[in-house]
Amino acid sequence: MNPELQPRTRDVAGEVRATARRQAQGLSGALVAVVGMVVAALVMAAFVALDYVFHQDPHRVVKVAIGLGALGGILAFPRFGLLLVPLVTPFLPWVPPTPIPGLNVLNVLLFSIFGTYTLSRVLTRQPLMRPNMLGGTIGLLLLLAALSIVRGGVWPTGLGYSAAAASLQLFRAGTTFATYFIVLAMARGQADRRRVTYAVLAGLVAESLVTVALGRNGSGGRATGSLGQANELGAYLALFSVVSISLVAGVRHALGKLLLTGIWALGSFAIILSLSRGSMLALLAGTILVTWRGSRVLLGGLLVVLLLSPLWMPDYLKDRIAQSTEQTEDAGISVDSAAEKRLETWQTIFKVVEDHPLEGVGFTGLGYVLPDLGAELGLADIKDSAHNTYLRMLSEMGIFGLGLFVWLLWSCFRLANIAARRAKSVFDRALANGLAGAVVSMAVTCAFGDRFFNVVIASSLWILCALVEDSLWPEPGKEAVA
Repeated sequence: MNPELQPRTRDVAGEVRATARRQAQGLSGALVAVVGMVVAALVMAAFVALDYVFHQDPHRVVKVAIGLGALGGILAFPRFGLLLVPLVTPFLPWVPPTPIPGLNVLNVLLFSIFGTYTLSRVLTRQPLMRPNMLGGTIGLLLLLAALSIVRGGVWPTGLGYSAAAASLQLFRAGTTFATYFIVLAMARGQADRRRVTYAVLAGLVAESLVTVALGRNGSGGRATGSLGQANELGAYLALFSVVSISLVAGVRHALGKLLLTGIWALGSFAIILSLSRGSMLALLAGTILVTWRGSRVLLGGLLVVLLLSPLWMPDYLKDRIAQSTEQTEDAGISVDSAAEKRLETWQTIFKVVEDHPLEGVGFTGLGYVLPDLGAELGLADIKDSAHNTYLRMLSEMGIFGLGLFVWLLWSCFRLANIAARRAKSVFDRALANGLAGAVVSMAVTCAFGDRFFNVVIASSLWILCALVEDSLWPEPGKEAVA
C-alpha cells in the first residue's frame, strides 16, 4: 500500500499534554497569585488565633513564623534544608518538646528535607540512594541494640527495665545516623560539600558566641551554652573546632585562613569557659593530628601557645586543673570528688561486665542496674550512667557491642584516610583530615562521657562523614557521562 494512503494514527496523549501545557501557561500567573493570597490569608488567620485566641507569647509566634519560613524554603529547595540541619542541631535543647514521643525539630527537619528530595528524584526517575562505606556497620550496631532491648525486656537484670523507653532512645539514635544517609544521598559535588561544611562551621560559631554571651552560667561556674550541660557543650565544640583548624590548609586566601583560625580560637575559648577537662584533651588530640597533617607552622604555633599557657591561662582554669588531684594529710594524693564518683561507678560497671560479658544488660539498661549493685558493693556515690561510652557499650551490649562501636570509629577514621589520599582538591584533603581529627576527638571524649548517641554532638559528625565519602565519587557532570 502506498504510505501516503495509509491512515494516520492520532497521538492522543501528546495532544492532551500539549493542551494541558497551553492551559497551564495561561493560568500559571493567576494561579500562583490566587494560591499565594489563600496561603497568606491562612497564615494571618493562624497568627491572629495564636495571639488573640490562644494568648501565646510573642516570642512563640515569632518562632512559628521562622519555622514556617524555613519549612517553605525546604519544600521549595530541599538542599536548603541541608544547610539548616547543622545550624539548628546545637539549639535543639532550647526548643520546647513536642507532645508526640520521639518527634522533635530535627526529626521533622530531616523527614521534610528527605521526603521532598525523594519525591523529586522519583518523579524524574533518578536514583535516590548511593552505596556507602559505613551503613553495614551502623546497621549491625542498631540491630544488636534492638536485640539487647529484647533481652532486657525478657530477662531484666536490675530492678526493672523499660523496653518502650529503650526503644524510643534507639529511635532517636537512629535519627542521628540518618543524617549520614540523607546527606550522602543529597550532597553531590564539591559545591555542595563546601556549602554544607561551612554550615557546620556556622553552627559552631553560633554556639560559641552563645556560650561566650551567656558566660559561666552553670553550676560550679561552668558554661553550659545552649546544650545545658558543660561536658556535652565542650565535646561539641571540640569536634568541630578541630575541623575548622584543619580547613586552614584547604583555603588559599590569607583572609580565609585567618577567619578559620579565629573560629578555632573562638571554639577553644568557649571550651575553656565550660571547664570540661575531657573536651580540652579531645581538642588537643584532634588539633595535633590535623595540624601535623596539614600545616606544621600551625602545629609549631600551638606548641608555643601551650608552653606559654602559665602566662595566659585564667585563674578559674588553673583551679579546675588543680582540682584533678588534691593533697591530703592522711592519704597523700587523692582525686577530686567528681573523679572519685566516676571511678566508683566504673568499678561497679566492671562487676556488671563480669556477670554479663557477652549479652550485657540491655540498651539503656545500665541505669537500672548501677544504683542497686553499687549499694550491694557498699559504694554510695554511684552515678546512674557510665560516663564512658566504651564501658556503656560493653556493659549494655556485651563484648560484641563494644567491638562494633570501636570498629565503627575505626571505619570513620579509615574513610577519612582514604579520602585524604584520593582527594581531588586541597579543600577535600583538608576536609578529610578534619574528619580524621574529629573522629580522634570523639574517641577521646567518649572516654569521659556518653557522647556517641547524643544527637547534638554526633549529628554533624555524620554529616562530615557523608561529605567526605561524597568526595570519593565522580563530580556530578562526570558521573552522568560515566
